[in-house]
Amino acid sequence: MVDTMVRRMKHNEWYVEHRHVGRFHDYALARMSLGYVNRGVQPAANETGSLLAVMEGEVYNCEEERRVLKTAGHAFRTDSHAELLLHGYEQEGTAFFRRLHGMFAAAIWDVQSRRLMLINDRFGMKPLYYSALSGRLLFASEIKALLVDADVSRRPHLRGLSQFFVYGQMLGEDTLLDGVRLLPAASSLTYDAREGRMSLERYWRYEPGPQCADAAETDILEQIDDAFCRAVDRRTQGTSRLGLSLSGGLDARTILALVNREKPLSTVTLGVQGSLDHKCAAALARLAGRPHLRYVLSTSFLECFEEHLTRMVHLTDGQYLSQCIVMPTLPIYRDLGIEVLLRGHAGELMHMDKAYAFSLDDAALQSRDDAAIEAWLARRLRAHMLDDLAEPLFAPEFHKHIDDLAAQSLRDSLRASQGVGPPVQRVWHLFVSERLRRETALSMMKFGSQVETRLPYLDNDLVDLLLAAPPSMKLAENIQAHILRRRMPAFLNVVNANNGARLGAGRFAKRFAELKLKVFAKLGVPGYQPYERLGLWLRRELRPLVEKTLLDPRCLERGIFNPNAVQNVVRRHLNKEANHTFLLMALLIFETGQREFIDGVAVSRGSSYVAPATKI
Repeated sequence: MVDTMVRRMKHNEWYVEHRHVGRFHDYALARMSLGYVNRGVQPAANETGSLLAVMEGEVYNCEEERRVLKTAGHAFRTDSHAELLLHGYEQEGTAFFRRLHGMFAAAIWDVQSRRLMLINDRFGMKPLYYSALSGRLLFASEIKALLVDADVSRRPHLRGLSQFFVYGQMLGEDTLLDGVRLLPAASSLTYDAREGRMSLERYWRYEPGPQCADAAETDILEQIDDAFCRAVDRRTQGTSRLGLSLSGGLDARTILALVNREKPLSTVTLGVQGSLDHKCAAALARLAGRPHLRYVLSTSFLECFEEHLTRMVHLTDGQYLSQCIVMPTLPIYRDLGIEVLLRGHAGELMHMDKAYAFSLDDAALQSRDDAAIEAWLARRLRAHMLDDLAEPLFAPEFHKHIDDLAAQSLRDSLRASQGVGPPVQRVWHLFVSERLRRETALSMMKFGSQVETRLPYLDNDLVDLLLAAPPSMKLAENIQAHILRRRMPAFLNVVNANNGARLGAGRFAKRFAELKLKVFAKLGVPGYQPYERLGLWLRRELRPLVEKTLLDPRCLERGIFNPNAVQNVVRRHLNKEANHTFLLMALLIFETGQREFIDGVAVSRGSSYVAPATKI
């Protein structure tokens, strides 16, 4: 079975495979990688061979920790990061993982005690799914690999459905399948194969430390600047083929400002013809003296949209609501020779007034207690896909539970931030624990099919500082403008493509620039157009795909949705009677996933494997 599981995760022929099956075929470990970083053969073993490990991802402070363990008497036979985890676990137990900087998921098998441990990084940015079955545990970094086993339940998971269609993303440990769970962040799951018992523990939790409210703002800014500099340095080590996704906004340019000038770096920008992003990014790259590629997004990709949609759903196991815009661009990174790609995700922690559904407004900032901020989150995070429907979208047995389960899922997620104050700080905490782990991590799986991704903003020390800093500091451009003044002041004069104003501009200038952007976009002025016109495309170029997929009896007769409601959603959007853009995309993604993972997967039964395969 492990061979079939591995094949399900081989998205390109050039991937590197490692696998190991126990002598009595009672366990199996496997790894699939791009072969760019953490290249050591896996599974790794300790000195006696009593512990084996496979690992996806990397530890950024690996060399530092390796030196510490060597001093403690451990002998390393390879440069594998998986071997580092083994020796660190032997030395300190799960406490070792607390101080690791990195994005990783790993499995450690104790040969003598027949005990398996699954672990991941502090933020859970490498998904690791598992399914507990009778007498065995299956795990993999992609759900499709678990579905090789017919005993894994294919029933839809009602909590997962509620999250996907109410919030537009998953929460907690739920998936869209009843039989599959996601390992929580900073966790160790132990499975005793002899006893058939499983236990789950968190090896690290965020503990609210001393707030910085009494510290001088300049001191806090200096600490954040220094921490971010170290974070960028950690993520630019170990490769000479480094790239940066560079937009005209703040997050990527701040990374660019801190990359050591002696390190080779290529910058890549995506945008429509003549877009402000292209113009700003080219100016930034020129000031930094970096080679720059401008990739022009055009509507020509709509001709292959069904192929892109299917590929995106395949890579993300249908757990991710995406517009598929970047799918045709993915091969360019390998074509450019880029092996490691820096991206600006989590930069929103420095300016949470611009953070998608988490964007703070006056109501959030004025919340004085937990009840107020929880009520604000319940309103704000709703994706409104189920609003303005003539009748319930879901079949009666599902509909009566959807809203309650979504609300309960959010309440469960908020428990982790109890005690964090002031109450608005819980929005930052939830952004880290749910938005990044359950949405950004899946977005990285698309890029991760071609290159390794690294996120400088998602750094242990930096995040701790940002969570503790006063809310008033973490709005607008305050923090990043400070960093740029210190590190690359020339970047301040390049306008922010998100609002059209230069950094440090006054309130009136910013409002005028934002108004100009909106007006020029509506007028169709070149250089001011958005990345996509998805609602229009669904009515026009993609209309045949919408009708073919969502009006097909396979979709209407699954028993999950109300057929009349689906038909009305399609009709009203196509006839311009309503805007159901994101609901239609959610339905297309969900149905495409059902067809691949539920309808079309060949399965086998009767596996004797206890713990096969993590993609890696």
